[in-house]
Amino acid sequence: MEDIIVVGHRGFSGKYPENTILSFKKAVELGVDFIELDVWETKDGKIIVIHDDRLDRTTNGTGLIKDMTYKEIKKYDAGVKFGFPGERVPLLDDVFEEIGDKVKILIEIKGCDINKLIKLIKKYKMEEKVIVGSFNFEYLKKIRKKIPEIPSALISGFVPYDYLKECIKLGIRKLDIEFHHLDKEIVKNLISMGFLVNTWTPNSEEDLRKVISYGVQFITTDRPDLLIKIKKEEL
Repeated sequence: MEDIIVVGHRGFSGKYPENTILSFKKAVELGVDFIELDVWETKDGKIIVIHDDRLDRTTNGTGLIKDMTYKEIKKYDAGVKFGFPGERVPLLDDVFEEIGDKVKILIEIKGCDINKLIKLIKKYKMEEKVIVGSFNFEYLKKIRKKIPEIPSALISGFVPYDYLKECIKLGIRKLDIEFHHLDKEIVKNLISMGFLVNTWTPNSEEDLRKVISYGVQFITTDRPDLLIKIKKEEL
């Protein structure tokens, strides 16, 4: 199990405000292999890091991302609701600048212009340090066409049997699947087809140990501290 890749879900979101620079830095301090983050595009064409299409849940602001400029969005606090005031919704540029040389990054595309995303990845020379994933298969097809050298992942709440053949055809070889929909036999079969299997988001020691027993290669968790602790115990 020493080979399991530890992915901090939205950073170290089990203890810090998700998708903030603080959360990402704390995950890096733990020693994660990857951080996972989500991207949307603002009204003025900036790619920002936030999970929802609205500000409401994670900041003290309100409104749809697509209807607001980044100047408007950055006025709001992304940490105050969670006991860490002063954090802002970061640009993807900010994340690349702050920790791009320290950790690999799994980028989940929620909604943005693919060309702009690729331009940022190339600007910061992150081609070998990112995996780009999405629930939206159309985004993945565009990524594969425009920049096939970047690894890509299909993210799904269940095992995406209907898409497996097309994934293989397009060179999408990583599957990110919600952990309740996996077991040892499913993981074994997917790996035999040539896929890397990442599961999200087991967050208790019990669930983490369960998915480890399935033989997955990646685990995305809000509690990377627990996963790292388990790995150390098993070595």
